[in-house]
Formats: sequence, C-alpha cells, structure tokens
Amino acid sequence: MPAGQISLLFIFLLGLVSKNNILTSAAGILLIMQGMGLDGLFLILEDRAIDVGLLFLTMAILVPFATGKIHLRHIIEFLCSRAGLLTMVGGAAAAILNARGVKLLSGKPQVIGAIILGCIISIAFGGGIPVGPIMAAGIASVLLQLFRYFL
Repeated sequence: MPAGQISLLFIFLLGLVSKNNILTSAAGILLIMQGMGLDGLFLILEDRAIDVGLLFLTMAILVPFATGKIHLRHIIEFLCSRAGLLTMVGGAAAAILNARGVKLLSGKPQVIGAIILGCIISIAFGGGIPVGPIMAAGIASVLLQLFRYFL
C-alpha cells in the first residue's frame, strides 16, 4: 500500500475515533478516489477546493439574508453596540488569520498532519470541536512567528 494511502487511512481512522465526520468523510472520499484511479483530480482539488469550499461556507453564512431572517437594519443596529464592534474586530482578526493559514498551508503542506493531530487531541481529550484547518494553520503561523521572534 503506498505511503499516501497509509496516511489517508490513518487520518480516516483518527476521524472515526474522534467522531469528526468531516475529516472522516474527506479522507474516505480521497481513498475511494484513489481506489477508482481518479488521482488526476487531486491536482484540481489542490488548486481549487479551498476556494470552492470557502464559496459554499460563505453562501451558508449568507442564507439568513436570503431567507429574510436578517435585514440590513439588524446589522446596523448591532454594529452600533459595543458587542457589534467587538464582533466586527473578531471577524477581521479571523479573516487575517485565515489568510495566514492559507499561506502557511500553501508553502508548507506538511504542517497539515500536525494540525489535524492537534485538533483530534483537542476533540478527544479537551472537549474541543472540529476546527477548520485554515484557521488552525493561521494560529500556527502566528505561533511559529512568535517562536522565531523570541527564540
């Protein structure tokens, strides 16, 4: 069995153990694709899947606007509060961290194993919830920069 399949199988099993359905499904789909000889699609996934995933995530977040559950006046009212301003700062910080995460994952894809393992340990032993690998990579990027700066 090739090393890539062994790694995916290990990640699949870790996903099962940690009850992380998204991780389990992703690894399982990639294993099935390999088994069907669809390895050629991996390059397309590597190049475009993050963009497509972010598109669908953004669409999901915007659904309350489309359904009329949230109106522009709700946002304006909330932004005029301290909580609204703080959440806006939180959103901006998250976007910056996500950008750093994409850059780290693009430049050093080998970090994904450690990120996944850290998430799984948190889920299994710390009561954590599955976190997106892009945000985790963004936080890791900041930690790596701090480590380089102070040590």
